[in-house]
Order: sequence, then C-alpha cells, then structure tokens
Amino acid sequence: MPIAVMIPTKNEEKNLPYALESVKFADQVFVLDSGSTDSTRQIAESMGATFVHHDWEGYAAQKNWGLDNLPITQPWVFILDADEVITPELRDELIKVASEDKCEENGFYINRFFIFLDKRIRHCGYYPSWNLRFFRRGKARYEVREVHEHMIVDGKVGYLKHDMEHNDRRGMEYYIAKHNHYSTLEARELFRIEQAQTHGTMHYSPFGGPLERRRWVKHAIWPRLPAKWFFRWLYMYVLKLGILDGVVGFHFCLFLASYEHQITLKLAELRREARRPKAGAGAK
Repeated sequence: MPIAVMIPTKNEEKNLPYALESVKFADQVFVLDSGSTDSTRQIAESMGATFVHHDWEGYAAQKNWGLDNLPITQPWVFILDADEVITPELRDELIKVASEDKCEENGFYINRFFIFLDKRIRHCGYYPSWNLRFFRRGKARYEVREVHEHMIVDGKVGYLKHDMEHNDRRGMEYYIAKHNHYSTLEARELFRIEQAQTHGTMHYSPFGGPLERRRWVKHAIWPRLPAKWFFRWLYMYVLKLGILDGVVGFHFCLFLASYEHQITLKLAELRREARRPKAGAGAK
C-alpha cells in the first residue's frame, strides 16, 4: 500500500514485534532508533523494517528529523509509537484512504485506547484520545515542544473511525520511570511558557481553536488551582467516569494524579531556582 510508517524507538524489544506485526501492510516501514542497547535492531531487521540510527534530539525534533531525512517515497505517512498497534479495522481504513486518495484532507486524527494493568481504559478522560498521526507526505510537522507535542497540518484535517491500541509491555517500573521523566519535561515546558507570558512573547486565547483553548485553560486557569493533583483525580475518576473502569480505573486515575503532583513540585523548584541570586552576582 502507498503508506510509509515511521516508528521511533529506544530499547523497545518487548513492544516492537507487536507494532511491526500490525504494519505489515505498509510499503515502507522505518524504525528510527536513538541508541538501543537491547535487540531492537535485530527485531526490526528480521521483520523487514529499515533500521536507521539518529541521536536523540527530543520528541518533536526526532520525528521532524525523520520526516526530513528518511527516504520516504510513499504519499501517505503514519507515525506509530513502538508501544502502539494498528488494529485490523484501522488498517483497512488506512488502506482505503491511501489507495483511493480521493479525500480533500491532508491529515487525519486517529483515536487511541489505553491498556493499563492488562485492562482497556474506557473512561477517565483517556478515551476518546485523538492523535494526528496519518498525513500526506510533506504536509505536516510537529510543533517544537519538549513533551506532549502536537502535529501541525498544512490544509484540512479529518477523523478516522477506528482505533489504535496503546499497550506498553515493559511493566510498571518502566511506566513509572517514564512518567517521572515526562513530569520533568512538562515542568520545564510550563516554566518556559510561564516566562514567555510574563515577558509578553506568548499568548493563548480562549477564543481560538480547540488546541489553543485547551492550552489557555492549561496555562491561564490550571496553574492557579490549589491541589491540582486532587482536581486531576476528581476530574478523571468522577467527572470522566473513571469509576466505571473499576479497580483498574481507580489506580489509573491515582497514577495520573501523582504525575500531576510531580509536575507541581518540579515547577515550584524551577521557580525557586529562578528567584535565587546567581553565585557571584553581588561580587565587585
């Protein structure tokens, strides 16, 4: 099929076979690796993917490098994380769009469901979870952002009907460590935006598009709330019906609330460091 798939990786030997198995329909499959020390490369090459190493630049920059430098020749591109799987129903939908190529859209949002503790999360504000992953070559790039980056498309966008699955098989120890790292990046990004807003170089409006409105709430309203971790848990577990996901839903909401608390603590630390006088600043 006239589709190229790009999969960023680092030490993904447990997840990669599932991801690659789900994209066998694509004409080109690239595994863009940033320094794996496990069997990621052997798995990629044994399953017919093209393995390319590039030193890690950051979530958005790494993918943009791949879009600019990989020998992608197909007209449609799908970016898939190694812990994700394209379901058979989504596969058929992608094939239809790419093979007919009659649509006006240059990009499509894909819905994603999460597997947590071996159970699908159906509520908690994590489903539906729309991600723009499928697009015409040369018509989309990621915004420059440290974490939770979004893709910007030149032209119309649409929504596909079927889902992809997110299921990290590396276990809770890795999952917790990953979110600890994400919380550091998120705190840095929030601090950067906070500083830019203070100096008048960045502004979000409640009257813009859906993404800008979400960012406005995140950067204008959310930072002013006390006990944000509690509001996050309350929002996910009660307002977004995480209670209907049972015990796993309770643990999932609590896990994300603790992630929110980590961000709060790290952001407070960055603010304190910014207020501290620099060593030797008062010396004459």
